[in-house]
Amino acid sequence: MIYYKNLLLFISLFFPIVSYADCEKWINQLIDELHHTRTSNMAICKVWPADESKTIVVLPFPHETGENDTYDLDVLLINSESGELIANRWQADALISDAIRLDSFDIDTARYQLNPQTLAFGIRFNYVGSSQANPFNIQYLNLYVEQGKKLRQVITQLPMNQSSGEWDTNCDGEFETHDKKIILGNNTTNDYVDLIISEKSQNQIYKENDKGECAEQVINLPNKRNFLHYNGVEYPITTSVK
Repeated sequence: MIYYKNLLLFISLFFPIVSYADCEKWINQLIDELHHTRTSNMAICKVWPADESKTIVVLPFPHETGENDTYDLDVLLINSESGELIANRWQADALISDAIRLDSFDIDTARYQLNPQTLAFGIRFNYVGSSQANPFNIQYLNLYVEQGKKLRQVITQLPMNQSSGEWDTNCDGEFETHDKKIILGNNTTNDYVDLIISEKSQNQIYKENDKGECAEQVINLPNKRNFLHYNGVEYPITTSVK
């Protein structure tokens, strides 16, 4: 079952394990202080490597709205030593989990230096489809910058990694993956650096050969590059990037 093993490997790479370190001790305290009796699931935290005096915390709060689950979201920056709140961004009904289920969060601390004074961090949202015969995974990215006592969101749900396909749950099938990364450009717009979205894509075709083995064929698709330009408030996501 070559494909099945590869699929499990892909999922483990696609949704990396989060290291909570010592910051986990602040999660319940923050919920009690800021959100009282509400319950958060999938909460995560991470000390910011660019400034270890600060810790990034993500608190999702699920609630039902009709047939779907909706999540309120609080993204916080706190003092790593005291747990004191530095800045946050609260969004009601920020995310929807339906047939494509919200599965987990990752904190992205790549060095997004938007200008000499402004360093951003990211939150990644991982979604998983429920069909075994038609597997589907997608990851979105939000990007935040600190502004006073608030976190300002400069990118909203930028599609990043995606995998989809159709197979017979045994061997025969065809799949497509799209992996994107953000590269800082050389030019600026409205005082923030332009962002280059670099995309690599593949088709994977699996078919049982004459020996009864599940053979794989990989087809590399043309690479793509798109640009995001800051408009003074955010980086609008263009249709081509989606």
